[in-house]
Amino acid sequence: GINAEYGGRYGLLSFLYSVVLSRGIDVILTDLGPMVEGSLIHSKFGHSNQSLLNLMLTGAAVPNVFDGARDLGGIELAGIKEQSEVGYLTLLEALRFCQVGENLKCPKFPIWVLGSESHTTLLFSTDTAVSARSPLQNAKAAFDQFDVEGNGFIPTTDLPKVLEHLQMVTDDDYISFMRDRLDPDSSGIILFPAFLEEFFPGVNQDMQERQFPLFHYNGLAQSNIEGRVELRGGVATVYVEYNSLMDAGTAPNSILRVLRTKWPTIEIQWESGAPSID
Repeated sequence: GINAEYGGRYGLLSFLYSVVLSRGIDVILTDLGPMVEGSLIHSKFGHSNQSLLNLMLTGAAVPNVFDGARDLGGIELAGIKEQSEVGYLTLLEALRFCQVGENLKCPKFPIWVLGSESHTTLLFSTDTAVSARSPLQNAKAAFDQFDVEGNGFIPTTDLPKVLEHLQMVTDDDYISFMRDRLDPDSSGIILFPAFLEEFFPGVNQDMQERQFPLFHYNGLAQSNIEGRVELRGGVATVYVEYNSLMDAGTAPNSILRVLRTKWPTIEIQWESGAPSID
């Protein structure tokens, strides 16, 4: 049976080969794109690279974690095309090496793979509403696809593409009117706060403090208390007010740093101390 096949000595390799062959080697090479060597293993550390992880999570071996695709000097860089069923959050974002898009941050189910610098662990909630996208997250996801550098603005020429992505009005007269309204100085850019206030007024005022359960699993014995591999639970609170002490880069432990890349104002009361993601 399948349990005997994948639970045996070579079960992990069998599973990997199954996933690779299901996608197809030629398709995987296309997924990787022109900027990545044709490998799914990290050349320095020997563990899976981002492309292999994305293949497992989304079915496509793309090397990036942003939403959609981005243009880099005429070269198209492929990211995550649609909302994933299982999500991904990483310490590398807290360290400002990358920015995970909303398709991975807000999966269909409240389950996330957490990436440290050398290991992956699992986080989930029994509250299905946790992974639901808010209007603010939808707006940011659409805007970020065209704010390639993460500068907080887009060219005015990209406004119809953003509105089309959000399934909003895109006729020529309306676009011309909104360009003048959002860029009154004719600077050629539209700032995200102005975009948000115009199309999603009061969205920040609708936010409320909320709590939900979180559970974390780390399969490495040495990363668990007294070497006992077990599920660790806690209660998360997402606050409305943000202060500088909640910055992901200065959080007191690694798991909180990772989670604040999705919930900037989150605090967690773990049952027996913060679990390790290493």
